[in-house]
Amino acid sequence: MFHIPQLIIDLSVMLGVAAVVTYIFRKINQPVVLGYIVAGIIVGPYTHPFFSIVDVSSVNTWAELGVIFLMFSLGLEFSFKRLAKVGVSAGGTAIIQIIFMLIIGIFVAKLIGLSHMDSLFLGCMIAISSTTIIIKALEELGLKNKKFVDLVFGILIVEDLAAILMLVALTNISLTSSVGGFDLLLAGGKLVVVIGIWFLVGIFIVPRFVKKVSQQKNNEMLVVVSIGLCLGLVALASYFNYSVALGAFIMGSIIAETPESHQIENLIQPLKDIFGAVFFVSVGMLLDPHAIVNNISSILIISLVIIFGKLISVTIGAIITGQTLPNALQTGFSMAQIGEFSFIIASLGISFKVIDNKIYPIIVTASLITTFTTPYFIRYSSNTSRYLEKNMPLSIRNKLTRYTSWFQRITVIEDKQKSLNKKTLQWLLNLIVIIAIFLIISDKFSPFIYNYIENKLIANIVAWLVAFSISSPSIWAMLNIFKIKYKRSFKNLIGKEVISLFVSRALTIIFIGILSLKFYPSPITLAITLIISILFLILFQNKMRIYYNWIENQFSSSYNTQNRSKPNMPPLYEQLAPWDAHLVEVKVPMNSFVIGRSILELNLRKRFGITIVAIGRGEQTIVSPNIKDIIYPCDTLLCFSTDQEIEIFKSELELSNINNPLTEITPEYELKRFFVNRGSYINGLSIKDAAISERFNCIIVGIERDNDRIKNPKSSHILKENDILWIVGEIKKLELFSNKI
Repeated sequence: MFHIPQLIIDLSVMLGVAAVVTYIFRKINQPVVLGYIVAGIIVGPYTHPFFSIVDVSSVNTWAELGVIFLMFSLGLEFSFKRLAKVGVSAGGTAIIQIIFMLIIGIFVAKLIGLSHMDSLFLGCMIAISSTTIIIKALEELGLKNKKFVDLVFGILIVEDLAAILMLVALTNISLTSSVGGFDLLLAGGKLVVVIGIWFLVGIFIVPRFVKKVSQQKNNEMLVVVSIGLCLGLVALASYFNYSVALGAFIMGSIIAETPESHQIENLIQPLKDIFGAVFFVSVGMLLDPHAIVNNISSILIISLVIIFGKLISVTIGAIITGQTLPNALQTGFSMAQIGEFSFIIASLGISFKVIDNKIYPIIVTASLITTFTTPYFIRYSSNTSRYLEKNMPLSIRNKLTRYTSWFQRITVIEDKQKSLNKKTLQWLLNLIVIIAIFLIISDKFSPFIYNYIENKLIANIVAWLVAFSISSPSIWAMLNIFKIKYKRSFKNLIGKEVISLFVSRALTIIFIGILSLKFYPSPITLAITLIISILFLILFQNKMRIYYNWIENQFSSSYNTQNRSKPNMPPLYEQLAPWDAHLVEVKVPMNSFVIGRSILELNLRKRFGITIVAIGRGEQTIVSPNIKDIIYPCDTLLCFSTDQEIEIFKSELELSNINNPLTEITPEYELKRFFVNRGSYINGLSIKDAAISERFNCIIVGIERDNDRIKNPKSSHILKENDILWIVGEIKKLELFSNKI
């Protein structure tokens, strides 16, 4: 008998049980993700040993890959413009929710008799929602194009970043029993620098590389390269002690800026599905019935706190930051659970032996309970929000609407402010580049120099010169980004411009000085060096400007590759908040009722209330399509509508697709031979006048006349007696033609 690894047997059991359970769940119209969790309970170590998994560590590795591919896929669908749209609301809502859940978590933990350290850890655990579970639930319920989903994704990104800072803070607290505010600030700065460098380097290199690979027209190569890039950044994230999910998401967001992103997304879909299934099954395997029985009261209390605490805090936070009541409620219902980061925080506390071991099964079980409820909350959130809005007192509803409109108006950024914000972002990105260069040279290059130069001061000068030379284009940019480009008298200069120029240059010099302290211990030496460097920048500013502009153009060309392939959307459509209208992409199914019909014929605006803004077809985008434009299979329609309108339209598309399956509507074709008799109606007519194509939907592909064979004859060709016609068409249509001829 051949021996096979235990992992293969375990996977066969897991996937086999998951297949049966999810099929049953689908038949009874229940979310598949719950089926995976139930399957995990069945094959877990706490149930009957017949289905038990043996190689748990290998299964956990597969589950980790599930998280990676789910986050990579989320990154591929991510857009920085989408995040910018909800940036204020997402950031504000996330901060409000995290603070609220931290406070209420600590308070409830004290009530159920937990220690101070247990309470602090528990507060952090219940503050972070599960990105993986929410993504899967939204995807399964077909809600990823809903307006509120952009806000959900924005909040999740902010929460994930906050979770990383929490891990740093909790590690410091566990080791020193103090909060360590400076260490937390330092960790936050390091996180910003590391992520900024990953993105800048990635956006500079990855799009070009992916484009070169895609030109080979080989899907296999594209998949291998994409997964390799993803896992490479995951490994780098792990090296810096950051979440692997963060690395996968960032690489996905970088590749999302390439025209090949949709193709890559489709290619990795099977990988995401299989590894994602293993992840959710592994979550179900964590359920311990004995732990539930022993801590049932604590579990129920914490579960209720998570559900209602997040629902209330997220909804209130979203309303405060300018979201409509339906959007805010749907977002609140979607965020009412915890997941993978909670497990990581609990594991951290147990590894440092600073929290009670019973916290882990409590938080895992609470996570499973809230995971069970999440799909139902999301599914019924729309109806609940409509009901509440309908039955709300008119005065309150009008006040909320006026507040939302007011908030939207005050957050509309004027052109001058946009320009200032853009310059500030450029300045910060260049600062990140400079910090990275100086730190890398100091930590990695300086020790190398010491092997060749004995005098430490000279070695440091050489290392500093290398760092300064490499970063000089960015230093020049930081000194000149806010420079006023037009001449005017000092009295007429706008205050913000003068202040921005002065502050940016002062901060640039200060930061260069601080970074140079790693090379020069003496303040006098440092001052002399800075003076020399400023003179260098003044003397060679033209060359620095040319070099920097080249780098910026290269970066912009990479970043804007994807944006050039997409239509430019009306900039103020987001301001129609009271209407709840937004832009939604709709993929046209193969057998939909819209196929082969023009926009005029479909009259979608009258029937469904939607407007087609653009049509995506392959790599082509038709912006503001003509009413005579025809819709084809697999087109992507960019529609402007409300969630309710688009839901009705999509259901009609799917219904027509089901009612007209390919096997039923695909006609049988045949190539058949016909003889032209003297009395045939087509004798003596041209192919055009015979109108065979128009009347019978058939095509003459060949004519035999005497010993000649004419392939693909022209429409002006005259048909004569004794001609043999080779005609392609549907069998039924050919029979009709045969009867007529």
